[in-house]
Amino acid sequence: MEPLLPRDKDKFLAALETVKELEQTEFETYSIVKDRETNEHYLRYFLTHINLSEGGRRDEYEHFLPIDNDDVLTLIFGEQPYRFPDNWRSPYLRSGNDNRLIPFDPTENHDLEEDAQAELAMLAQLEAFKEKWMDAEHLSEEEKERLTREYFARLDEILRKPQE
Repeated sequence: MEPLLPRDKDKFLAALETVKELEQTEFETYSIVKDRETNEHYLRYFLTHINLSEGGRRDEYEHFLPIDNDDVLTLIFGEQPYRFPDNWRSPYLRSGNDNRLIPFDPTENHDLEEDAQAELAMLAQLEAFKEKWMDAEHLSEEEKERLTREYFARLDEILRKPQE
């Protein structure tokens, strides 16, 4: 397969033929397409976004995930999930507001989900600590210290989980 390089969107689209439409809704379409010139296959994700802040303007975006022949068959027979973004874990081409398709590599974003979950867990622990601390007026200094140690132990536990 050729390396993913920026391309002219109109030229790229003109060389494509649809092999099979997998799913279509009012705002999304998934299909398998083939480049007639190179015989390369792509999973195409077409999205229509209604931009309410711009008076309901419709913006259209297209994403093209290169797929090999084995993936073509498993997608056609429904044996492989294809939904965006969950199943788009390798580099693909995506459009913007101009006439280009630009390569995008999602692999650098995989770890962000774990980081976000850890941040949310830490925030929840902070809220619980603050609530307990506000009710701690009647606690002794030793009990306040125990409460603080427990809080930091929970934070350490949260930070260790993604690395294990």
